[in-house]
Amino acid sequence: MTTTTGVTDSNPIRLVSSSGVTNIKCVGISGRRIHFFTDFFTSMIEIKWSWNVIIFIGGFTITWLLFGLYYWFVCHLHGDFVNYATKDWNPCITNVKSFVSTFLFSIETQTTIGYGSRSVTEECPVVYLGIFIQSIVGAGLQAALAGLVVAKIRRAKKRARTILFSTVACIVEEDDQMKLVIRVGDMRKSFILNVQVKGYFFQKMAAQSGKSYPVKYHPMTFKGEDSSLQIFLAWPTQLVHVIDEKSPLWTMSREDLKRYNCELVIILDGTVASTNMPFQAQTSYLPWDILWGHRFDTLGTKVNKSGAYILNFANFHKTHALTTPVCSARGLRKMIDAGLPVPKECPRESRHSQQSLSPDELVVRFQSADNDAYEQSTPAVNSRELGFDNNSLENSAFCHSTPNMNSRKRVSKIFSE
Repeated sequence: MTTTTGVTDSNPIRLVSSSGVTNIKCVGISGRRIHFFTDFFTSMIEIKWSWNVIIFIGGFTITWLLFGLYYWFVCHLHGDFVNYATKDWNPCITNVKSFVSTFLFSIETQTTIGYGSRSVTEECPVVYLGIFIQSIVGAGLQAALAGLVVAKIRRAKKRARTILFSTVACIVEEDDQMKLVIRVGDMRKSFILNVQVKGYFFQKMAAQSGKSYPVKYHPMTFKGEDSSLQIFLAWPTQLVHVIDEKSPLWTMSREDLKRYNCELVIILDGTVASTNMPFQAQTSYLPWDILWGHRFDTLGTKVNKSGAYILNFANFHKTHALTTPVCSARGLRKMIDAGLPVPKECPRESRHSQQSLSPDELVVRFQSADNDAYEQSTPAVNSRELGFDNNSLENSAFCHSTPNMNSRKRVSKIFSE
């Protein structure tokens, strides 16, 4: 992997942080500010609130100053300041004797306050023109800035803060299939409509053949526990990705995953029921965030006296270890099709480490297989695909009953191919 200053393979950076913030900055774009200025409204929505406040205050202040300066210039040319105390003098604007007075008149005109102490006369028609232009500019500026604030407040971006993703992902075996499972939940009572989840598996590439590709990604399909693409988030649910031939994890064993320089990005799209505004929540998982052979703990649920369901999120991120095949999903499929025993292992209870167990701790279970299945043609499965080395069987402690010698020879033959 091509690294930059402060970034190493042992300390990789994320494309998307666990809180959902995209960690990408674009540089070297000519005319970048001009491109952003052409999409001014979107740029104003995406900048920080502090800049919005500065623009809001600055927009009104600048227009007040400009038109105040215009009125001062007109009154100065007309001689209103020199003849302020002269009787029978007809000024352009009454009770104006300095720039401060014209500035206050500008504020009163644009905000339509109208205190009554200053008013325009028929002496200077150019003042009418200034009032006409300022009224239009002020109304447009107020509508634009007010709309900007409302649009920024109504953004559903903050709604994603109440969506919980599990801090880890789990790989388990169910129904002779390897599955990647993630837990997601909503802290609010209001429903999220049209919830759909998609994933992207990013492989961070190194320079090859003189070309450098920063990432290569594969789309991943996630479904609900009922195998539906529409996710119901009234209570915490699990997102399931079946590791099949189309999955980027199809050929990865547990050992391969630990060595792989990759990142799994999860994106949840939905619509807020209370505002009918679409929103998006996202998170990511690195290889050490994916626990092989773990399953999420059950959440505590009870009904209170008023008949409402009470969900306890204390176990939301917790998992427990299961005896699971350490081979790839493809290797598992080949062994099952050939009727061969599948080596399984119960991993350590660990959050960030999935190191291989010692020979004394290694638990391998051989499922019984009849001789007829073995005599059939056996597809080639190498030991790396199965997640073991060739000597792991000889040093393994077997759980439950010790397999017979025929089963042991058959699995050893698979590893040696």
